[in-house]
Amino acid sequence: MNEHQPNNYKNEVVLTMIEHIQQFIEQPNSVFGNMPICPFVNKIRREGKILLKVETFYYTKEFSLDPKVLDLITEFKKDNYYEVMMVIHPNKLALSLDAMKDFTQDLNDFIAPLGLIAFSGHPLDNFNIDGVYTRRDPFINFTVQEIEKVNLYADVLKSTAYYGRWSLENLEYIQR
Repeated sequence: MNEHQPNNYKNEVVLTMIEHIQQFIEQPNSVFGNMPICPFVNKIRREGKILLKVETFYYTKEFSLDPKVLDLITEFKKDNYYEVMMVIHPNKLALSLDAMKDFTQDLNDFIAPLGLIAFSGHPLDNFNIDGVYTRRDPFINFTVQEIEKVNLYADVLKSTAYYGRWSLENLEYIQR
């Protein structure tokens, strides 16, 4: 997709992701103590505090992060309204799963000093909790949030059954 692609395609991409969030991420799941995969996203989404962007972005080890991504991070960091920014790549084949994992690692290395953390989703992501593929999204994407809020939410969940079926490997993976 390029800048000349119609806005209605971008709207379809956003609607597909919102539908995925509502029908999968926000739904109670027995693997998570009958809580949603992300127990906090429904409230944040309903409050309109998720900044959704449909953007083409690239990544190569040699050239590192796309300057467009850095501009989006700057924009998000300056805006105090949104809690989450989700950047959705409209081409499901634009980055391999390995490239997206490398992208996310490099992005986290870059944004950690800003107090931010990124998570990625990919149609082929194999990360799962007891067979539930939590990051297998319809489009390649990454979300950015304040690490302080993510840690606060994680602490709240520790007193629930949410992490009951997570393996040690799962817990170590998300702490990298």
